Amino acid sequence: MPKFYIPDPRIENGLLKIEGDEMKHIRKVLRLRTGDEILVFDGLSHEFEGTIIEEGRASIMVKIQRMLSPKRDSPLEVTLAQSLLKGEKMDYLIQKATELGVKEIIPFFSSRSVPLLEESRSLKRHHRWGKIAIEASKQCGRGVIPKIESLQTYSGMLHAASTDQLRLILWEKDGIKLKEMLEVSKEKKKIFFIIGPEGGFSQEEVEKAERTGFVAVTLGRRILRAETASLCFLSILQYEWGDVG
Repeated sequence: MPKFYIPDPRIENGLLKIEGDEMKHIRKVLRLRTGDEILVFDGLSHEFEGTIIEEGRASIMVKIQRMLSPKRDSPLEVTLAQSLLKGEKMDYLIQKATELGVKEIIPFFSSRSVPLLEESRSLKRHHRWGKIAIEASKQCGRGVIPKIESLQTYSGMLHAASTDQLRLILWEKDGIKLKEMLEVSKEKKKIFFIIGPEGGFSQEEVEKAERTGFVAVTLGRRILRAETASLCFLSILQYEWGDVG
């Protein structure tokens, strides 16, 4: 059943009016018609099952049959802080991290970040990342859309972490093995982990993170691409403590 994102859906007398981009997607892309069944979700874990009963020029009316509360979201609250990657790599990362159940993504600039964006380009990319997270959530059946923060400075990103989170920074040069860290940090449900850019972190950046409560960890001897490392890290967390496998 096709699924559509409607933030703050206003259902009156069992009826929901759909307008804007999702209406266009229903009519012009999927070519759904009166009598077709659809799912609507609000991005906050609520889903509504309904049937199209009326087609207007600027809106579609849906009769809601029932409200659902599917349990498809991870029990973990994982925040991924990712140093800004080049173009499509960042888009790909956000799509796949959404599928893997991340709760929040914080893009940030580090000393070796290659793309340096002007404010106007930064806003456009942030808007696109939000749309990617929505589409990925629809595709994989998530009820909660991950939050995509605006671009942060390195210091701002570090201070976004809270003391009740397991705070980890991936560093290829040194650190505790992730496997060992997971063994001594069992039952953690809130994790904040940082992944660097293509060129890695500087020694000073890692030390700064450690001074604010982060622990340096490593995934092993091979050096992974930044986007590979992020998704590998997230997959391991979901397998060990979350809902994968």
